[in-house]
Amino acid sequence: MSLIGSLASSSQFLLPQSGGVPARRYAPTAPWSRTAQPNPANDSELLSKAAKEALRGANFINEGAAKLDLPQASKDYKKLFALYNGLKTLSQLAEDAQSKTISKTAAAELNRVFKKGVAEVVSYAKSAQFEGVRLSLGEVSSSARATSAARSAATAYQTPPLVATDQNAVSDALQGDVKFTMSIVRAGVTKIINVDLASVAPADRTLPNFVNLVNTQLQAEGLTTRFETKRVPGQERTITAGGRTISLGRDPDSWALNLKLDAAEKVTLIPVTTVPAVYIAQKAGNPDPDGNPTTKDGVLTNQFLKFQTGPDTLSPPNVLQSPQGLVAGQVWSRSIDAALTSVRSMKTLADGSVLILSDVTGASPGQQIRGERDVVLQKFDSAGKLLFSRDLGASDEAFGMSMAVAADGRIAIAGKVKGVLEGAKAGPISETKGDVTDSFVTVFNAAGEEVWTQRRGSVGDDEATHLAWDSSGKLYVAGNTSAGRGGQAAIGQSDVFLERYETDVNNNVTYSASTVVGGAGKDLARGLFINGLDLYLASNDGGSGVIRRFDLSTGSPVLQATRDLGSLEGGDLTGLGMADGRLIVAGNTGGGNINVGNIVSAYSGGRDGFVARMSASLSVSAEDRLTYYGGTSEDVITGVSIQNDRVFVTGTSKGNLPSLNQIATIDGFVAEIDPVSGGTPWSRRFTGKDGIVAPSAIAVDTAGASVLDRLGLPTGTLNVADSTRLDAISSIRTGDQLQVRRSLNGQTTTITVKEGDTLTTLADRMKRALGSQADVRVMTDEGGRRLQIKPASDGNVIELVAGPKGKDALQALGLKEGVLRQTDIEKGGKIVPADGRSPIFGLRMNTKINLDNLVEMRHAAAELAGAISELHSVYRELKDASTPAAVKAAEAARASGKQQVPLYLQKQIANYTEGLNRLTGAS
Repeated sequence: MSLIGSLASSSQFLLPQSGGVPARRYAPTAPWSRTAQPNPANDSELLSKAAKEALRGANFINEGAAKLDLPQASKDYKKLFALYNGLKTLSQLAEDAQSKTISKTAAAELNRVFKKGVAEVVSYAKSAQFEGVRLSLGEVSSSARATSAARSAATAYQTPPLVATDQNAVSDALQGDVKFTMSIVRAGVTKIINVDLASVAPADRTLPNFVNLVNTQLQAEGLTTRFETKRVPGQERTITAGGRTISLGRDPDSWALNLKLDAAEKVTLIPVTTVPAVYIAQKAGNPDPDGNPTTKDGVLTNQFLKFQTGPDTLSPPNVLQSPQGLVAGQVWSRSIDAALTSVRSMKTLADGSVLILSDVTGASPGQQIRGERDVVLQKFDSAGKLLFSRDLGASDEAFGMSMAVAADGRIAIAGKVKGVLEGAKAGPISETKGDVTDSFVTVFNAAGEEVWTQRRGSVGDDEATHLAWDSSGKLYVAGNTSAGRGGQAAIGQSDVFLERYETDVNNNVTYSASTVVGGAGKDLARGLFINGLDLYLASNDGGSGVIRRFDLSTGSPVLQATRDLGSLEGGDLTGLGMADGRLIVAGNTGGGNINVGNIVSAYSGGRDGFVARMSASLSVSAEDRLTYYGGTSEDVITGVSIQNDRVFVTGTSKGNLPSLNQIATIDGFVAEIDPVSGGTPWSRRFTGKDGIVAPSAIAVDTAGASVLDRLGLPTGTLNVADSTRLDAISSIRTGDQLQVRRSLNGQTTTITVKEGDTLTTLADRMKRALGSQADVRVMTDEGGRRLQIKPASDGNVIELVAGPKGKDALQALGLKEGVLRQTDIEKGGKIVPADGRSPIFGLRMNTKINLDNLVEMRHAAAELAGAISELHSVYRELKDASTPAAVKAAEAARASGKQQVPLYLQKQIANYTEGLNRLTGAS
C-alpha cells in the first residue's frame, strides 16, 4: 500500500516523539526541574550558598531572582518560584542545624536567622496576590471538627465477656454468693434493688436467667434501667510466618452483660461483701532488646492491674475477661494509654474509683498535648474503665511527680515545668525560657476541673515532688531546688524545700515562703506526711535516709526532731506514712545497716527493700521495728500504700522472695507487710511481656474488691457526665487564644479563652466573630460532644488561625489551622471551590517552627518538606490553567500512545485521496 493509501485508510496515527518542531510552551520551566537553569532549587551548591547569604543578612524572598524562561508567563510564577526558593533556603538551614559538629553559638545564630526567615516567608505568603490560585498556610477542607470532646453521660455499661459460645450456658461468673445492691434515683426518689442469686440453683445461673431476675425487679419498681445480654463477636486469629500473615480463623463468639441506662435515672452499684483491693501500675517489656541503649528499640506496654487480698473465692479470675492469664487473687489486667511514659502516683477515692498521675508524650484519650511532654491526670472506675482524662497543658515540657487528695475531694498534683504554662500564677522568680525547670502545683475540684495553678522557681532547677493536705485544707509541698528558694540561699548542691498554700472561700491562694533544709551535698525530698499537727519530711541527704518532724501548731512548720537512718548504701527512700500510731518508712538498701533497732526480718543480701517502724516523736524506742524484704538478688520496693494501718508494697525482683519463687527475668511483686512481726500476711508475684515488668505505683482501697469484679461491673455511680469546661476536656488553659477570619487572609478576630469557658460558650463567641459566614455548633458523636465549624454556604470561605506559641487554643482543641470552604465537582471529576473562584491550596506549615532542639529541627524539616511539595501542586494547577484544552487533550492522547489525526491533516488526506481517485479512475 502507498503512503497516501495507508494514511487514508487509518483514522489514527502515532505522533512523533522527537525530532519534530518543538511544541509551543504555555508555562515556564519549574526551577526544581533538571532542565532549568542552575538555581538553588535544583543545585545543592547554589542552595548552600543561598543559606550562607541568608545568614549574612540576605532576604529569603527575592522575586527578582526568580527567572522565567517564558517571558509572557503569568506573574504568579515569579511569586511561586520566589516562595519556593525561600522555603528551600529554610529547609537547608534546618538541615545544617542538625550537624553534629555545629557549635552552640553557631546553632543559636542559625536558629535566630531561621525564625526571621520563617516570619519573612509567612508574611510573603499571606500578602502575595496570586491571580490563578489562592494560598493558605494551613489545611484546606470543607469542615473542621475538634478531636477534644466532652464525654457524655454513659447510656450503657457493657461488661467483659462472661460466657463463651452459648449465652444459655452456665456462667462461672454467677456462681457462689452473688449479691449486690442497685441504688437508683429517679425524680428525686431512691429505689433499692437487692440482687441476690441465693434462690437460683447453680445449674440455672445463666446470663438470660440473671437478666430476667433483675429486670423483673426493675420493672416492678417502675424503673427503665435494664440488663440485657450482648454478643461479642470472636476476633480473627493470625500468625506471622516467613514474612506472611496466616489466618487461623476466628475465635468463637462470647456473651457479656450490658446494663442499659436511662438519662432520667442515676444508677449506683453497691457491693454487699468486700475485701481490700490493690491497684498497681507498671510497664511491661524489654526496654533494650538488642543490648544497645542508644537504639531505643524497646517496645513497652503500660498496664493497670487489680488484685484482691485474702481468700480468692470472692472474685476468682475470669479467663474470659483476661485471656493473658492471671495469678491467684488477680482480678484483671488492663492495657492503658501507650503514650504514657511514667506513672508517678495512684490514689483510690471513696466512690471506688482510682486516680492515676502520669507523664505523657503523645495524645491522651480525646486530648492533644501541646508540647513534647505533659502531665495527665486520669480517673478510672473499679473495673478499669476510663472516666476522665485531664492534661496540664504545658507548652514545652512538664513532669508530674506527686498527687494528694483532700478530705473534701480536691485533688492536688505537683511536679516541674519548662517553658510557658499559661494561666499559672508565677512567683517572683520563674523561668519560662531555656532549660531551667520551675516547680508547679495545680489543684482540681472533685470533678477534675482546675481551680488554681501556681509555679515557682529560682535561678536554678526546681521541682515539687511531694504533697500533703492537713485537716484544715492547707496544702504542703516538698521538693528540690538547686539554687535556694523563697529568698533563702542554697545550702548545698541540691536542697529540700517545704512550703504551704492555702485558699479562702473565693479560691484566692496564699503562699507561705519556703523552709530549706539539707547539707553540703545533694539532698532530695523523698516523702511527706501529716498526722494532726505533726508534719514528717523524708529525704535522701547525700545517700543517707533522714526523717524530720515539724510542728504545725504555730501556723508555720517548726523543726522539732531529726532522725538519721544511716547510709542507704546505694538505695533510696520510697514511702512514708503512719500505722497504729507509729511512723512507717519504706525504701531500699544495698546493705543491712539501716539505723532502726529490733530487726524482725533479716537482710538477705544484694539489694533488699525495708519497712521501718518508729515512734511518732522520732526518738529511739523499744517499740521500733525493722523488716527487710527480699532474697539474695536485687529486690527493690518502688511503691508503698498504707491504708487502715495496713502496709502494702510493690516492686521488682530478680530472684526468689519469701514464699514467692522467681517466674521470669525481672518479676513484679506485691505484698502486705506486718511492720510489727515482719511477716507477709499476703503476697503475690507476677510477670508480663518479655518476662520483664517494672511496677511504679500502688494504691489500696480497703473495700475495693467484691463480687462485682467477677461480673465486670464497677462500684459506684455509672452514668455521670464529664465536665464541659474547656480546660477539663482538653489541654487548653485560661488565656489561650485562637483567631478566625471571615475570608481568606482577611481581618483577624482573636478569641481568648476565659475562666470557666465551655464548648458552648466558645462556640457562641466564634459565631459572633464569624457572623453569617460560618456554621459553628457543638455536635454529639461517639459518646462525646465536640466543636464543629464549617462555611455557612457555598459562597463562604473562612479561616482558622493558631494562637501565639505557648497559648494556642486551636491545637489544644485538636483543630488544624487553615481554610474551610465548600466544593463542587466539575465535569471530568475535578474538585473546585464552590464559590466559583480560583483553587485554594494549603501549605500545611506550622508558622511557629523553630530550631530550638533536635526534635524541633526534625519537625521543622518535615513541615517545610510538606509545604515545598504543595508548591509543586500549585505549579501544576497554574500550568494546567494556562494550557488550552485542545493541547491538554492532545497531550493526554499522546500519553496513552495514540492520538486522533488532527483536522488539518484529515483535510490534507481527503484531498490527496480525491486526487488519487481521479488519477486511477476509482469511483
